This record gives sequence, structure tokens and C-alpha cells, in this order.
Amino acid sequence: MSRREQEWTIKLSLMGSIARSQEALAKILQNAANVTDLTGVTPETLQEHVRVITGMQGALLHMVTGFSWRPPVRGTPASPWLSEQISQRRQHTAGNRR
Repeated sequence: MSRREQEWTIKLSLMGSIARSQEALAKILQNAANVTDLTGVTPETLQEHVRVITGMQGALLHMVTGFSWRPPVRGTPASPWLSEQISQRRQHTAGNRR
């Protein structure tokens, strides 16, 4: 196995580990939500702990793989940005085709 293949295998393994960790965290949250009245832990405290853990997982993912996750964003996508030089070249090329 080449060095690059080993690197990708490690990165994929780490990403899988983080995904499993997120699944475990979701199960913990479900169980914690069921017993918050009995334990005296406020939902705000629980939410803060989850936010910190998720941030740590994101930092680990970015540090090792160079990837980062962002929550999905709803809305209208912006048009593609092209530099002025490229825009002029495209217009010139389109004018020559006519």
C-alpha cells in the first residue's frame, strides 16, 4: 500500500470513528433527556457539554483530514464568482462563436 493510500485509509477510519462518536452522543442525549428531571442537570448545561464535544470532534476532523463540517445552509445560492478577466474572456469567446 502506498503512503497516499495509507493516509486515506487513516483519514477514512478517523472520519468513521467520529461518525460513530456522534451516533453515541445522540444516544446519550436521548437517554439524558429522559432523566434530566431526576438528575438535576439543566437542559442548558447538557446543551453546552454537547456543543463543546461537537466542537472538539470538528477540530480533530479538520486537523487530521483538512475537512471541516458546517451545518447545511438554506437559501438561494449565489451566482458563481468569476474574476473580471475571465468574464471578459468568456464574453469575447461567445462573441466569436456567433
